[in-house]
Amino acid sequence: MKLTTILFDIFLLAVIILAATFYKWIFSYLISAIVLSYILSPSVSWLERKRVPRWLSVVLIYLSTAGVIVWFAYRMLPDLISQGETLMNMINSDQAPANSMLSIPIFKSLSGSVLKLDQQIPMLNLVDNFDRLIESSKVFLSSIPKLLITNYQVVLSAVSFVATIPLISFFLLKDGNKLVKDFYKIIPNRYFELSIIIINKINETVGNFLRAMFFEIIAVTIMASIALSIIGVKNSILIGLCAGVANVIPYFGPFIGTAIAITTTLIDGNTSMLPILNIIFAMYIVQVIDNNIVYPVVVGTTINMHPLIVLLTVLAGGWYGGIIWMLISVPLVYLIYSVVKVLYVNLKKFQLI
Repeated sequence: MKLTTILFDIFLLAVIILAATFYKWIFSYLISAIVLSYILSPSVSWLERKRVPRWLSVVLIYLSTAGVIVWFAYRMLPDLISQGETLMNMINSDQAPANSMLSIPIFKSLSGSVLKLDQQIPMLNLVDNFDRLIESSKVFLSSIPKLLITNYQVVLSAVSFVATIPLISFFLLKDGNKLVKDFYKIIPNRYFELSIIIINKINETVGNFLRAMFFEIIAVTIMASIALSIIGVKNSILIGLCAGVANVIPYFGPFIGTAIAITTTLIDGNTSMLPILNIIFAMYIVQVIDNNIVYPVVVGTTINMHPLIVLLTVLAGGWYGGIIWMLISVPLVYLIYSVVKVLYVNLKKFQLI
């Protein structure tokens, strides 16, 4: 009997390894769908408690979410398309760089400064170097549409990724409880109680954290958009959204949002100090409200990580996977730490380690 058990365990392990190897390419899909499921789960459960069938609850939440997304797209897309067309027309114009790229106010200001400095130090040949830099920038920006067409497989993969995640999440929300119950059936009796405790604790920890981060992003986005609109910054909603997403990086995220707002203002031609100081003050007020009201209420406890660990984690995330991983690296590391902590405490409690 013991030999049979060992052989079965070996067989089960082999099946798990083969399955992991076969499905490894969709892990990113599954993880993203799980995150979306955690965020939407409380709303689905609330409707279910109101005697709405679970499948219908999921459909209603999906329709509501889609409606909000469509509304935001309707409000923001016209401006974004207009700005994109203006930029592409400028980039693809037949004019020389000095007449196209230099039509942007910030480049006009830089060109004037370079010209004055070149007159004072002719040997540096600054004007020619500056023109070459502008020309290189124009060539790079002009190549973006061609790159998108050439790498159409990447674009199609991204579209497939975005379209597939809600579908996977739908089934996780609809049948997640059944999947968990089926998983419990294969757990040996001696580990049954421990498994339930650990899974519930992990589910609670991960779910609360992801939902808290999501709601904080929304809160910071709204506050930053309102604050920037009040002081007259263009594209305040889009900049506010960038600030909200960047805010998931502790310590450094607020600086990223502020830098984006300042850069947009400079490109728009407001090179005086007053608009920049207004942006800094407005974003500071947003952070004061976030740190003293929103974060304690929504998140409850701060991510207890030293700033140096946060910096190293962000740098490692950027090196591994670019901007996306820079944003998710700190929350991901904290979640892994929380899960390991839950496992350690409960395994210690049941004297298994």
